[in-house]
Amino acid sequence: MKNIANQRRKSPARSTALLAMPVLLIGCMFGCAQKQHVVSDPAQRQMLSLLMPQRIQIVEPFTRVRSFDDDDSLDGIELLVQAVNALDDPGLMVVGNIRVELYEYLPASGEPRGRLLEHWDVDLSTAKDQKVFWNKMTQMYEFRMAVDPTLIPPAEQYVLGVTYTSPLGEHLTDDCLIRYRSTGFQPGTARTSFPE
Repeated sequence: MKNIANQRRKSPARSTALLAMPVLLIGCMFGCAQKQHVVSDPAQRQMLSLLMPQRIQIVEPFTRVRSFDDDDSLDGIELLVQAVNALDDPGLMVVGNIRVELYEYLPASGEPRGRLLEHWDVDLSTAKDQKVFWNKMTQMYEFRMAVDPTLIPPAEQYVLGVTYTSPLGEHLTDDCLIRYRSTGFQPGTARTSFPE
């Protein structure tokens, strides 16, 4: 005990340095933190909005109900989606969440969406997510969603809805009518306009 006490008396500077270390670390953390720059100038916001996605759209010629195992049973939907900026340039990458919904189709109705049959949520928040779903060649997002045929009532048409939610909470949507015939898969889709 005497040796330890004597060592402590001999090096008061060391004790002071050990006590000061946590204070320095905390000070460095606050002093080194970067401040986030929030764009508040309307002109700057308008410039930035030119390149941000203004709408999301389903690429209809390539979006279809299909068989992923090449038989005649509905077991999936292949969906291609692209984001478009204010200059009508497609091919933007987006970050956030994509929600895909499959509905019964109600013909001759002001609201063609019937009962919700299935939904999928796709996260696009990480580089890994982007690599999985982004096609560099087509400049589109490609999603393959499995469908349980036993849960989907047989029909020739369904409504497919897509909602993109940005990290800022903004929502962009698109809908299309997709066709499925019991005699086989039809590659085309038919566009219909939906009320907002």
